[in-house]
Amino acid sequence: MLQKNTTKRLGYWLLHLHRLFDEATGRALAGEKLDRRQWQVLHAISIGVDEVADIDAAFAPFLAVDGDTTYQPVVDEFTDRGWVLVSGETITLTESGAAAHESAEKLVNAHAARSLIGISETEFLAANDVLARIAANLESE
Repeated sequence: MLQKNTTKRLGYWLLHLHRLFDEATGRALAGEKLDRRQWQVLHAISIGVDEVADIDAAFAPFLAVDGDTTYQPVVDEFTDRGWVLVSGETITLTESGAAAHESAEKLVNAHAARSLIGISETEFLAANDVLARIAANLESE
């Protein structure tokens, strides 16, 4: 058996990291008035995920954990802030939205660098690969 006799198994670490990432990202972005989910949506829009349905699909696990059904309210808030324009189903960043993303991305990258101290790129990629394979195994059940 891969998991030893401990209470801190894979599920523990996944939930613990999830909570820590939410809290730490929220602290890092507090000055930008963004939380982790808002950052994820802003970043998705900046890389061309330009419809709410596609954002919802990209972050479906977060919606499930948070008990939400859509990120439409986040897009609506970004519209109110003047960060995005919505035309039909298509969302695009405004100039101020792009500037907000750039500023937030610097903070998120610094936070990510701190959280990965002592972890090589090879280790990081291996961890991602292992988690993806575990998910695939569970999804195929």
